[in-house]
Amino acid sequence: MKPKPQKNQGKSNKKPARAGQKQKPNFKQKQQKSDSKPNKPEIRNMIRKQKAAAAQAEREKIKAEKEARIKAYKKQRLEKTKIISKRTQRGQPLMKDRMQLLLKQIEEMKGRQ
Repeated sequence: MKPKPQKNQGKSNKKPARAGQKQKPNFKQKQQKSDSKPNKPEIRNMIRKQKAAAAQAEREKIKAEKEARIKAYKKQRLEKTKIISKRTQRGQPLMKDRMQLLLKQIEEMKGRQ
């Protein structure tokens, strides 16, 4: 007697592919050529880095200008304080230096106009 062949003998349990059905995408990374041009995300990242570098340079420039103005103001204020704080031997303020300071301020105001 011959044994009867079974229905699924030698076949897998997968369903047969239909003609209209799409194939699953292959998510494996393709090897990129090193000499090829950069793709869109790389271009966007490069542009983003360039803009960030430009913004950083602008911030540093503004910060340096601000520090220079503060330094100049502090120097001017120190000179003015030294002139005003001068005293005679008896503790009276020196009017000569105060008058020179007022004259300097008046000349600066005339120069601005």
